[in-house]
Amino acid sequence: MIDYLNGVAETHHVNPLLFVLIYLVTTVPFLLISGWLFHHIRRQKPLALLVFLWALCYTAPYLYVLAVGRDLPPWVYVMVALLICGGLGLAGRGLKQRLDAARRND
Repeated sequence: MIDYLNGVAETHHVNPLLFVLIYLVTTVPFLLISGWLFHHIRRQKPLALLVFLWALCYTAPYLYVLAVGRDLPPWVYVMVALLICGGLGLAGRGLKQRLDAARRND
């Protein structure tokens, strides 16, 4: 199975180790920015830059696949779109729930 996946990665010019590294490196900033975003929402401060950075940290590994990958099959684009939309939707919903809970406690 590993040989098959390595073959697919080489065929499409995507380095799986780099993908995992990007994922791991952007996880901590994503969590930190989530807290910072929560703080700014509660204080009603500008959000545009934080939302951009928040989304960029989440989507960075997938953007790597789309930017570097060559001759990707259509299902890869569908899966990346679902992962991005679904993940950002879930993260946004979780942030909204935290904000609603904090408002109830105030």
